[in-house]
Amino acid sequence: MVSENRCLYELAPLEIMLLLRGAMEVVTPKPTSIPLVGEAMGQVVRHPHADVLIDGNQIVEVGQNLDSSNSKVIDVSGKVIVPGFVDPHTHLVWSGSREHELEWKLEGRTYQEILADGGGILRTVGETRKASKEDLQSESLIRLKNAVRHGTTTIEIKSGYGLEKKTEIKQLEVANWLGTLGLAETVVTYMGAHAIPDDMDRYTYVASVSENLEELRKLAEFCDVFCEEGAFTEDESRTILEAARNAGFGLKIHADEFGDTGGGKLAAELRVISADHLAGSTLETIQALRDSGVIGVLLPGTPLAILSDHFAPARKMIANNFPIALATDCNPNCYTESMQLMQQLAVFRMGMTPAESLVASTINAALAIGKTDRGCIAEGWKANLLICDIPDYRHLTYHFGINHVETVIIGGKVIDA
Repeated sequence: MVSENRCLYELAPLEIMLLLRGAMEVVTPKPTSIPLVGEAMGQVVRHPHADVLIDGNQIVEVGQNLDSSNSKVIDVSGKVIVPGFVDPHTHLVWSGSREHELEWKLEGRTYQEILADGGGILRTVGETRKASKEDLQSESLIRLKNAVRHGTTTIEIKSGYGLEKKTEIKQLEVANWLGTLGLAETVVTYMGAHAIPDDMDRYTYVASVSENLEELRKLAEFCDVFCEEGAFTEDESRTILEAARNAGFGLKIHADEFGDTGGGKLAAELRVISADHLAGSTLETIQALRDSGVIGVLLPGTPLAILSDHFAPARKMIANNFPIALATDCNPNCYTESMQLMQQLAVFRMGMTPAESLVASTINAALAIGKTDRGCIAEGWKANLLICDIPDYRHLTYHFGINHVETVIIGGKVIDA
């Protein structure tokens, strides 16, 4: 039994440094406090035959033949080390499933048609409202562990399957709880404006979302709105986001998923931190977003999941120096937790290079959720790292369909998910 006169820290083991010894290569974006754009997105630093020294939760040094005294050594010979992936757009907390909708899509039914018939988001809303908090925790933890095993070390999680305050709070509390488990760090977003519920008219619901903001600010860092045909109009989205800014939220927006319908231009006007989807954005909108300092979060899993060839124009964005990140959009309609798959789709379906896809999944993705201390392997940066069983970092996209991550390190600790 612990004596009441002894401090708990006296019983804790002394922290020792961690040395990753002998990697085939350590590959990282350049350190930066602003997102990488244009040609810089395609440039990564490659340290051949390198070690990484970690002290506590920070990287101390990257180099060859580093001093291993007073360090726990992990042999990473023949392996590749990259920064931990950051997933800046997910809807990880929900209940139920919608596998039958895949067959509807194969029959030619569109996303909007399924939603109009009470499927899609509204079906998940019904199942999530019925689920207990404990059930939501159990289901969501499985998804979080899958994400971590595939290399995600920081993850954004939105609400939006409640569409009424009680369930939205339940979702936000589960998202925050996931962040206390010693796995990936969570960044939580309130997205009451995900759809219009069946039991309320548009005007009343937009007002209720705005009225809930002050109370929900303690549970979420960002507020997001689905600004799209069939969801929220540009004016409705502006009303909610301006109220959210006044309540102290950072701002994000789902925009231009199916066409240039005003969401991207609104994102530029409000200077949100990120505008997400952008598959339908025109060059004019892309340039407006760039000039406003917005980061574009591209979600290539979404068109794949709805059987569409309408992927975001990544090459046009990069050519116009618009900073982009990648994310899974993990949700019942796009059910994947793998940031490796997003990088592969970015290369094979959007024409991005392996280097660009890595940058978009690390440093740029971190900045898209306001994190400036991760996504890079350099002195003083947070020690979120992945040890990958590959001979060259480009195998992350070249060799697709399997999990290349062998070991996940978050905050200097090896994680067993």
